[in-house]
Amino acid sequence: MTAAGALSRLGPLLDGLRGRTRRGARLLTHWWLRTGLIALALAVLLLPFYAATQYYLNQKYLSRQADPPAPRVNATAASAAARMDRSLPAATAPVVLTYHDIDTGSPSRYAVSPAAFDAQMAALEKAGYRSMTTEEFVTYLKGGPAPPRSVLITFDDGPRGLWVNADRILARHHLHGTVFLITSRVDDRPYYLSWREIGRMAHSGRWDFQAHTHDLHHRAQTTAGGHRDSALSNRLWLPDRHRLENRSEYRARVTADVRKNLHEFESHGLPRPRLFAYPFSEATERGNLPPGLTLQELLTRYYAATMSNKSPNPLLPPVAASRRAAADRTVQRLELVRSTTTGELLSKLSQWTQIPPVATDPLTRPALWTRDNGTLRRGVDDFTGHRPFPGKDQRYASAEYRALGSVDWTDYRVDATVTGFGDGTNQASVAVRNRSKDEVVVSVSQGTATLEHGGRKAVVRKLAPRRSHTLSVTVRGATTTALVDGSTELGWVAKGIPATQLTGGLGIRVGSNRPGAPPPAFGALHVSPLPPKTPAPSGNRQALADSAPSAPTAYWESRSGVRAPLEIEDGVITPVGRVALSGYGAYEPARTREWTGYTVSGTISKLHDPRVKGAIQVRVGSWRGICAQVSHSRLEVLAGNADSRRLVGTRPLRAADSHDVSVTATARSTVIRVDGTVRMTLPAAGETGGVAYAAYRDTTRSSWPPLTHLKVVPVAE
Repeated sequence: MTAAGALSRLGPLLDGLRGRTRRGARLLTHWWLRTGLIALALAVLLLPFYAATQYYLNQKYLSRQADPPAPRVNATAASAAARMDRSLPAATAPVVLTYHDIDTGSPSRYAVSPAAFDAQMAALEKAGYRSMTTEEFVTYLKGGPAPPRSVLITFDDGPRGLWVNADRILARHHLHGTVFLITSRVDDRPYYLSWREIGRMAHSGRWDFQAHTHDLHHRAQTTAGGHRDSALSNRLWLPDRHRLENRSEYRARVTADVRKNLHEFESHGLPRPRLFAYPFSEATERGNLPPGLTLQELLTRYYAATMSNKSPNPLLPPVAASRRAAADRTVQRLELVRSTTTGELLSKLSQWTQIPPVATDPLTRPALWTRDNGTLRRGVDDFTGHRPFPGKDQRYASAEYRALGSVDWTDYRVDATVTGFGDGTNQASVAVRNRSKDEVVVSVSQGTATLEHGGRKAVVRKLAPRRSHTLSVTVRGATTTALVDGSTELGWVAKGIPATQLTGGLGIRVGSNRPGAPPPAFGALHVSPLPPKTPAPSGNRQALADSAPSAPTAYWESRSGVRAPLEIEDGVITPVGRVALSGYGAYEPARTREWTGYTVSGTISKLHDPRVKGAIQVRVGSWRGICAQVSHSRLEVLAGNADSRRLVGTRPLRAADSHDVSVTATARSTVIRVDGTVRMTLPAAGETGGVAYAAYRDTTRSSWPPLTHLKVVPVAE
């Protein structure tokens, strides 16, 4: 067969195939078209039902937010806040505040009105406080440096008023809140938050959420007689077995609740909680658990720390956020209720803020003393007046100075002059390491000096009888040394107690053993820090000439042994962390602590928001490190150690989104330049140390300020 014949026979076959293909394509097109029309019809039919469902759910689970109250300026509170801003450290341990509900209609003492809450938040701003996130707080607890003067604003239980009333007030004041959720109560309307509201709050960046049990925030039967107590902190009575839960049953019940709480956080897209707040502020020591089993130990397997509004141990005083509280992993919170005024909040904040051991004449500040001998009397007249006690039965008076704000005091000296010693029947005492595991009390009478620790006499010395004595008590590490009249020495060294359990402040005591006889009087009292010990030379020192802080492989630390959350790329150093409000890193601190005679310089940018700040620090690790902190139009200079820094000066700057900062540190001075101009010169006394960078922002939506062109170069001393 010829080719032409084959093609003539193949033609009809190909034509038929093309026809079938076209018909199939038309059928396929019609099928997709019909499917699309059906889907569209279903959407049209179902959309109203979907919209109605969403409307119902939003009506039930997404409350309408209330407008924040009109701002009110309380002149007295504003003045008090301004005084606090000038008198307190610029960087120190944070204070933890706790609220419950923010609501207008509730009669509960735990419901603070929106107007009162707004006034309190405004006062915090005026007093120079910033708020912090849970991640920042945990970083401090784990050894990070003290942040700028901060509060952790917490709310227990998770009531709906936080979304309706508190959220927009926090937004107005650029503050952050932390909510401790009872996860079984979420969506329990109308009182509690819904998961929808929690999602909106978390997405705003103004809130984070922590643990307050899943379903153990209630009281249950704990005795055969029907007594009810905290279901978390106690073993429960089992009526069918006529006994209490045993150790393993209690542990299994609490562990199951913790895990259910963690599961609820995960299943609703929330980060794992880092902190736990005790229901009713009742910890193990207030319950009926057998010896050896503590709830605190169980909880700290899952959480970085626990929170309470009162001391977890009724035999011990509360411990505010501090290095000691961090070591114990339990933190005391300052509770605010409906009756708390703005003035009371500021007063308590001042008392709770950790300060360094410095007091030139504390007897002239009676408001800072707390009586601890059961009397309702106020002031310090009993200690300075040299007159008989009021009432025939009082023979003794004692008081503590800044009881909650001196928790971390160590390496300090107390100097006192006491007059009015009579015939040996009256006495005076200075107590140091107050509220620690080994408090030391040094007492003097007309002819005797005694040192006691932990309530036991350790040393007794005879004195030349005098009507007045001078007393100097030195606290250094585990050693306490007392010197009476410049010649008689008494000493004590604590053994087997961790350093964090030995810190504490100052107390004074006076007494009279004879009715009508006046006690001695403190004529002078002074507290001063001890000069730091010179550190041993490092065998792994990094030379200034070899430093490369902006290299991609450079090692920066946020705390001992922990790499800082900094990203270094193309010489640009940027803090990282979506939920953090502060970032900090020190360059090779263990190898640079002997640095001196250098200039560190760099450019801090993205400062268009005046609440965003960047800081270059020098002499890191010394007792007097210097921090040069810039914002859009302001320079702030701070001085101090990692636990406490004070503001030493401010300077206005040309408003700009970036500033060039350089700091020269030599043995005799620190010179700070911004944008090429010397802004401040501070004296130095040979302090050494390396460099660090810190950045701060007020909301998680603000960009981090990066540091570029960072250089460290040696200079002639």
